[in-house]
Amino acid sequence: MREDTQEQLHRLRSLRMAAGLTIDELAVRSGVSPRTIGGIERHRIRRPHRGTLRALGAALGLDGVDAGQLRPAGGQVAGVTGLPGVTTHFTGRHDDLTWLATRLEHRHAVQLIGLPGAGKTALAVQAATDLAGRFPDGVRFLGPVADATAATIARRLLPPSDASSHGPDRVAIGAYRDLLRSRRILVVLDDVRDDHQVGPLLPPDALGVTLITGRHPLTGLAVTDRRLVPPLPAADARAALDTMVDGTAPAPAVAALAAGCGGLPLALRVAANRLLTRPQWSAQWLVDRLARPERVLDALVAGDLSVRDAFERTYAGLPVQARRAVRLLTGPAGPLPAEAGFLDLAERGWVTTGRGHRYEPHPLVRAFARVAAGT
Repeated sequence: MREDTQEQLHRLRSLRMAAGLTIDELAVRSGVSPRTIGGIERHRIRRPHRGTLRALGAALGLDGVDAGQLRPAGGQVAGVTGLPGVTTHFTGRHDDLTWLATRLEHRHAVQLIGLPGAGKTALAVQAATDLAGRFPDGVRFLGPVADATAATIARRLLPPSDASSHGPDRVAIGAYRDLLRSRRILVVLDDVRDDHQVGPLLPPDALGVTLITGRHPLTGLAVTDRRLVPPLPAADARAALDTMVDGTAPAPAVAALAAGCGGLPLALRVAANRLLTRPQWSAQWLVDRLARPERVLDALVAGDLSVRDAFERTYAGLPVQARRAVRLLTGPAGPLPAEAGFLDLAERGWVTTGRGHRYEPHPLVRAFARVAAGT
């Protein structure tokens, strides 16, 4: 299979997740069967029909979908390229959006980090959409970056017509750095895992701006500002969940579910999906499940959306001391001592810092600690 076609398949799940859609919901929007979508994402269907990819791209709100790809194939830099559609139930985040509007005006690169499922990608997409007018040379989105090297990222973001994209690694990286120096462009890199993936791509004299989302802080990037994306405040979480269920659940149940989800957008989306797709289940049944720490993660699964899976993927990449600190969270509820590793968790939003250098975990982090500890 051609490399550029394979890239589209790798991107489908990230684009769908960024849009807050399950496989079934994307199937309804696109007219493509859930089995086909699942097969593409798992790479079991390695040569999907171009019409299928066009339908998926259109359903995801991609701009300029052409030639059966999930991003435009043309060589133009100007315009929005591959940016997922904004999440329809995006709520709140006014302070975060204001901060991004300021930093993206004055900095060469900005990082968004936070708990798994905190909505980092959705926030980045919303900000990029809102601020696209500030970037006359366009907006580009690439993700998940996963384990891609700096050279691979450069090749994917350079216009296909640029011969440098087919040259040696140093040539491709040099051409991309020149692009950032000469164009007022916003590049969104989603799910970056390592400093070395993006450090070589960020010239200190860049005219373009890079917005990075990731599970871990990239401490080796001196040219960036970093912001921790927290769970939604209680009022915003209730409003978001009420929008997701289209007002079909009573207000007390919505409030209880939002609290049980700890304001985590992924958890809210899963809870809404379970209510909408299983009308035979009462909202109170789900409220009761979320109130039981040993069952809460089992309740927060809908199709391929799983809070537990999101935590497990991020936990695997935590430093050793931080993983040990997570396992210590199986103790009684309450503030935690200043144990080595909790500072790492605080930097990532897994715990919050209280008085006396003590730490309080997010409720879903405490529930996940039982899984991590094997209890």
